[in-house]
Amino acid sequence: MSHQANERPDASSPPSPPVEQPHRLRAALDRGPGRAFLVGLFALGLLVFLPAIRAPFLLDDYLHRAMANGVFPAPRGPFDFYDFVSDGDRAALLDRGILPWWTDPSLEIRFFRPLSSLLLYADHRSFGGNPVLLHAHSFLWWALAVLAVRALFLRFFSPRIALVGTAVFALAPCHALPLAWLANREALVSLAFGLSALGRYEDFRAAPSWRGALFTAVLFALALLAGEYALLLGGYVLALEIYREKASIRARIVGLLPFVVPVLGYLTARRMLGYGTRGSGFYSDPTREPIAYLHDAPRRLFTLISDAWLSLDGDAVRSTTPLAVLVIGALVIGAFVLGPIHASLAALPDRSRRFGKAMLLGSFVSLLPVLSVVPSPRLLEAAVVGIAATVAIVFEHAFATPAAGTGAYPRGERTALAALGLVFFHLVHAPITSWTSSRTIQKGGIRFAYYADKLAQRLAQNPDSELIVVRGFGSAFFVPFAITPSGAPPRKVRILAHTGHVLVNRDSATTLTLTVPPESTLFPIGHGNLFRTEHAKVAAGAVLSGQRMRAEVLEVGPEGPLKVRFVFDAPPDDALWISETQKGFPETPAPEPGFGSPFDP
Repeated sequence: MSHQANERPDASSPPSPPVEQPHRLRAALDRGPGRAFLVGLFALGLLVFLPAIRAPFLLDDYLHRAMANGVFPAPRGPFDFYDFVSDGDRAALLDRGILPWWTDPSLEIRFFRPLSSLLLYADHRSFGGNPVLLHAHSFLWWALAVLAVRALFLRFFSPRIALVGTAVFALAPCHALPLAWLANREALVSLAFGLSALGRYEDFRAAPSWRGALFTAVLFALALLAGEYALLLGGYVLALEIYREKASIRARIVGLLPFVVPVLGYLTARRMLGYGTRGSGFYSDPTREPIAYLHDAPRRLFTLISDAWLSLDGDAVRSTTPLAVLVIGALVIGAFVLGPIHASLAALPDRSRRFGKAMLLGSFVSLLPVLSVVPSPRLLEAAVVGIAATVAIVFEHAFATPAAGTGAYPRGERTALAALGLVFFHLVHAPITSWTSSRTIQKGGIRFAYYADKLAQRLAQNPDSELIVVRGFGSAFFVPFAITPSGAPPRKVRILAHTGHVLVNRDSATTLTLTVPPESTLFPIGHGNLFRTEHAKVAAGAVLSGQRMRAEVLEVGPEGPLKVRFVFDAPPDDALWISETQKGFPETPAPEPGFGSPFDP
């Protein structure tokens, strides 16, 4: 045994101070979003969104299948899958019954998304019979978007903020529908390219070069070609320039060119090719219908803010919720978290602070373009990027960094409570909401596919039969494309009403009169009506023709038409009459001439 081993410390010498062990949570956060974290996050994301990935086709997915198989009533090419209704084919779609009789005579629904369209075309042509493979493709774009967010946060924030922010973004409920609804994949594709472009944009601004500008512009162009969701990133680009220090006005304007040039090119091509929306209550294109856009914007804005900051599923805030309630709720939440957010940003290093402020401002500015659509969490893909960064910044400031203060709340009780609230909503409530939303969407898709298959079996007995939907919900408009494996619709479809309870009187062999209660309407007008804007109201006495029949509006109430007489060109007795109910699409023959019967959901 060595001499040193036998030495004993002098009892009179003061004891060595204990070595402070790092807090486990802080140590884990300090490591940042490394490979192990990403593997775990992707595994958790797969679990949370598994119902969405296992969902069948939904809504427009059936239309896209028909387009890919060449059986859509108006032929579409690989780049035209988001060209739903145009001036050139509106009349043909109306006559075939793909559009209902109340369709606005100026209706256009055309989105310029050639890259996303091409990806869908390739998927449907290669794996159209296996939706799981198509959903796996969508999940890949989700993973790429998560990686892009991680890379962006690591450029400007500490590993702790990058880790928490990446997790908040990855598990947000806004991804549920884009993963479950293949037609909405363009949001993920656009965001993956756009966030990568945003990181390159900052590199270019730090060290300007023509190569950097070109590479950034190409990435932004790809994001735009995937979909107009890339326009939302303009909020972050603008905010970054606002908070950029030591830059002249001219330098800021020149710096915007890698984003502005692709946007101008995209908007010019979109306009020259006639893309956009018109005559729809669901969409209000600000470039074509600015008044409708401004009219709907306040309610939609505060609805989206509530959904984004509280990780809601889109059903918590109804279209009937008073605007004043939405505004007051947003102001109360803002008053509670604004102070802690300001203090948390102020505590960051200069470069991180400026980027954090840009993320927060950009999250609000990015909402302005999506105010043209009925609110839904799926529209929050871009906004959640800035919200995720803000949540992570407040969390780090409150709990993950040493503080000079003492007591249970060294950063202050209000900051701690705000951080706990944000973490709860975005790392506890959000994953649960994402799973439940995904599961609800999946169950709805499975139920619709099952009932459509049952209807297909009845139609198979008489494949030339006309299909008449006496009354239905929104899914009735997709039934014609869901009843055959190829997506080919029946030779003739007529949807008489989009409503609940309705009374049908058979006045004669060729005449029906449909009546709904005074508080109802035969088809919804305004908010959420895909086929007609609320500004194109139908007055009593109006006559609308199409589908080899004439619709005479006899009575109109506050919500819309209450009584309509349908005069058919020929007795429709050989048609298959159905009514969409909670139990599917049961066959419900029309009453005999001179009789009537109720049709219920």
